[in-house]
Amino acid sequence: MKLLIGCILFLTTGSLMAQTQQQLDSLERLIPKKQGKEQVQLLNDLTFYYFRSDAKKAIGFGSRSLKLAKTLNDDALLANTYNDYSMPFLTTGNFQKSVELNYKALEIRKRLQDTTGMISSYAKLGNGYYELGQYKKAQQSYNRAIYFAKILGDENTLLQIYQNSANVLEAGGFIKEALKMQLDVHEIAIRTDNKLVQISNYGNLGSCYQKLKQFDKAREMYLKAVPIAKEMNQPEQLAMVYQGLGVVERAAKNTDLGLKYYQQALKLYKKLHSKTGEGIIAVNIGNSFADLNQTDSADFYLNYGLKLVKETKSYRQIMNAYNGLADLELKRKNFQKASEYLVLKNNYQDSVSIFQGNELIADVFGKYELEKNERALAESEAKNAKNQLYQAIWLGVSVTLLLLFVVVFLFFRHKRKIAKEELIRTRQEEHYLREKQLNDQKLSISRELHDNVGSQITYLISSIDNLSYLDEANEQLNSKLHDLSDFGRNTMQELRSTIWAMNSEDGSIQTLLTRLESIKSKIPLPIEINNQLRENYPLKSTELLNLYRIIQESIQNTLKHAEATAIRILLEEKQNKVAVSISDNGKGMKTKDGSGNGLQNMRYRCEQMAGEFELKTAENGTTISCTFGI
Repeated sequence: MKLLIGCILFLTTGSLMAQTQQQLDSLERLIPKKQGKEQVQLLNDLTFYYFRSDAKKAIGFGSRSLKLAKTLNDDALLANTYNDYSMPFLTTGNFQKSVELNYKALEIRKRLQDTTGMISSYAKLGNGYYELGQYKKAQQSYNRAIYFAKILGDENTLLQIYQNSANVLEAGGFIKEALKMQLDVHEIAIRTDNKLVQISNYGNLGSCYQKLKQFDKAREMYLKAVPIAKEMNQPEQLAMVYQGLGVVERAAKNTDLGLKYYQQALKLYKKLHSKTGEGIIAVNIGNSFADLNQTDSADFYLNYGLKLVKETKSYRQIMNAYNGLADLELKRKNFQKASEYLVLKNNYQDSVSIFQGNELIADVFGKYELEKNERALAESEAKNAKNQLYQAIWLGVSVTLLLLFVVVFLFFRHKRKIAKEELIRTRQEEHYLREKQLNDQKLSISRELHDNVGSQITYLISSIDNLSYLDEANEQLNSKLHDLSDFGRNTMQELRSTIWAMNSEDGSIQTLLTRLESIKSKIPLPIEINNQLRENYPLKSTELLNLYRIIQESIQNTLKHAEATAIRILLEEKQNKVAVSISDNGKGMKTKDGSGNGLQNMRYRCEQMAGEFELKTAENGTTISCTFGI
């Protein structure tokens, strides 16, 4: 769990001044004495003040405030209520609820053109999406917040959001880039004496150094954050710092010391009612006990942590928990159970991928909605033009018969044009709907292949690999099992290639070349790819798949039969057509009529694209080509 929540204090509607419990009790006693907007504002303040120390209590205040705010005719107050009400859900780990509330606040603030409020909503949306593992949406939200913060010239706000944006970089594996951004933030935070930013920044620097295996530097950063977090009375930030220290010490093989830090963090998270933090720490404690070969304690904490992170639906943390359980079972030599946990982990990993895929579909739908609105506007303009035409006709009738004839002629010509355009538009829409239905079917089939067949093949491969441990002395059996495992992995690779092509709604020659480059390293012969095409021509998904399969089958034939030392793939233009040729320097083929099953399949795939298939073979090599229209 990254130090994100500490980066949103400036974005709340309440005061940032720390409140003592006595002062908070005094505020609570004022609730019955306030009415309307004043009561909503007071409840919002209490929601903010309690969101760290007592998230459940904060949710109670937020719920009351929202119910009352909806009855008042004040959109700005309602947006602030949604904003403050989202805070304790970040603490408890209900990130989806936090996203929903901040999205509602954002919609209102957009309508009110409340730039400062929009920055707050975009930043907290980024935090929620980050914890849900939706990094693309998180970065988009942060970018919007940065854009508006730059307009306002708010340096403190930019510091906070830049930190969170760097965390997205770190999650994507760009550690050095994230570290550079965090160091820039650190310089400004020290210069401006911004204590709150310093706490989270030290923790984020520690995380980057830890992943770069610079443990002394990481430890130094975390320890610098401890006294500041205590001074500023930031218990959740302090818990995250202890958590980071635990990670560093465990990575540095100081597991006993790491456990002590984890226990301190767990105590704070329990006090804060933070299920996400508690769950993450429990998993870390379980892994630490596993390192110390205390398997019973490890089993307890890993399952305890898994239960909590499942409740918060944090896919990244669920995968971490299953991975820890799989490692534990491997230590116990319970290979079957370890395999089951790895399959469960992969299923959640697939869920994240599918979820990201759904985001892309939603984006396409948004574009479609935009096009629909533009089409409605065009039809409205056409209707207005027709009315103007009628007026011109009546004017012509009142002037002269000749003008009437001219106007009537122009009218009917225009009407025929509109009818023709309408027919073309109707056909385009029907074609679009057919293509959309086909793409939806392909996407559904690819998901089924990925989720069901893919996971079953993964389980089969894992099970075969585990069988090899049962009788390591039996070399013949292990050889057979190794062959089966390799066959399973090859089958999985073919399945992924098929899913890749099915998911490619729009592609191009460059898409094909990128795919070919990715498989070059897996071929035991040198492959030269020579692209002489002048343009990056578009390809349909079926064309992508057919070309890829033709090239793949040709390479397999070369490897099996040709005794060649090199393969060359050439893409060139021939009489306004694209020609794709695969040639080798082998011993040639015995048959020249292309009667083999593999050759028949290649010919069929080429003809599916209305292409011309050609086979040339001689003693010094074989060339297979497919020429098709652009």
